[in-house]
Amino acid sequence: MRNEYKNEYNVGYTTVDRNLNLSLVGCATIIQDMVTELFEHLETDNRIIKDENNAVWVLTKLKIHFEKYPIWKQKVQATSFVTNKSKIRVQNNTKVQDESGNILFVAKQESCPIDLTSRKIRKIETIKFPLDLEIKEPIVEEDFEKINNEFGKENIVGKREVYYTDTDYSKHTNNVSYVRFIMNMLNSEILDNNIITDFEINYINESKEGQLLDIYRKDYENKIDFLIKFEENELVRARIKLKKL
Repeated sequence: MRNEYKNEYNVGYTTVDRNLNLSLVGCATIIQDMVTELFEHLETDNRIIKDENNAVWVLTKLKIHFEKYPIWKQKVQATSFVTNKSKIRVQNNTKVQDESGNILFVAKQESCPIDLTSRKIRKIETIKFPLDLEIKEPIVEEDFEKINNEFGKENIVGKREVYYTDTDYSKHTNNVSYVRFIMNMLNSEILDNNIITDFEINYINESKEGQLLDIYRKDYENKIDFLIKFEENELVRARIKLKKL
């Protein structure tokens, strides 16, 4: 079985920002769709392992680096493939290119399977997964960063209730929804004068429909860190790196 999935996208108007660049949420959506379809191609997607193994894949980390943003109406080609596998985790890379083959952005993602009854991590050998899959060389060599700085109540910048439309097949908040929550904490002054060069997010715990989340933010010279919590439980930590225009 080939360790690769490809697809083409036309950048639609609803996925771009007000500068007509593909938004960060739009980028994260493409990456999530690509990895989901890669797992479907490998016959280990959530529908299959839920029915056969009482488990689902959950995303634990995502890292995106931008070379150039796709723009409205642009045709791009995306490719996803598995780059590493341990007993409990799978890593994959996604690259998005223009029609000439130039890389626009790349991503590194880490996922693990959890048991639907216990909500504990499962070993990959206990679910349907091609264990003899040939692993491909990564294009994103950098490790995930540690986003472990302290936040206090003075860093709360917003609250957000989780709605039904924020949730997905796993019945918890969709990974891309958190990216949207974070982007809504930035204003036009920042985004009109800076470009996002890198985005990283760590998914720590799940949240569900009806929960009210606290969103924390800390600003530095060229980066902004975020924390999302439900009551005392950390759900997400994220980092945006900026470059002035």
